[in-house]
Amino acid sequence: MQRFLTLLLVSFMVFLGYRKRYRLLNVVLSSQMIRELAVRTFFNMPFVRERLLKQIFPA
Repeated sequence: MQRFLTLLLVSFMVFLGYRKRYRLLNVVLSSQMIRELAVRTFFNMPFVRERLLKQIFPA
């Protein structure tokens, strides 16, 4: 019974997170420190950096 309630609660939280995903993202990225960390992490991924640089500076 407890396992069922836990599964139900987790499913409900995932559902709410999905429905409110843009609001949650705005709340998280409103902090400048977290926003800078997210951008830094994003640009440290080689495939992302290469793809963006190819779009910005076409050969």
